[in-house]
Amino acid sequence: MVSWSSFIPLSAAVLLSVLAAAAASTNWCEPGLVIPLDPLQSCRAYVVRRTCGLRRGPFVPLPVVKERCCRELEDIVPYCRCGALRTMMESMPGGGLDTPPCSWQGQSDLAATLVSEAECNLPTIHGRPFCYALGAEGTTTD
Repeated sequence: MVSWSSFIPLSAAVLLSVLAAAAASTNWCEPGLVIPLDPLQSCRAYVVRRTCGLRRGPFVPLPVVKERCCRELEDIVPYCRCGALRTMMESMPGGGLDTPPCSWQGQSDLAATLVSEAECNLPTIHGRPFCYALGAEGTTTD
């Protein structure tokens, strides 16, 4: 006969293994979990301003927009920063401006560097301020 004193630790071990398996199959960097659904509004503005120049809307000095962007990025856990930048680019209307002098690829290339030492100097999943091509990081599922 199994005593209650051995049943409780056994139940806890089973529960922990089930939770660990569920956590391993979840991509925590999905929008709506760790990444906001429409992330990094200031970074979006910064990328467009840097690649396309001043277009429309109220004038805010570029260093102020950059500072806001860096604060938004800092609020994202390091493991998900590159994923948040990818989500930002994917959520831009039409995938980002793609009319001269703007190019979506140029915006995407700049977005990937926002964590770098020259921009916000924030660590990522790599433990240093670096992102590979956007979309190549922060996933636990294929």
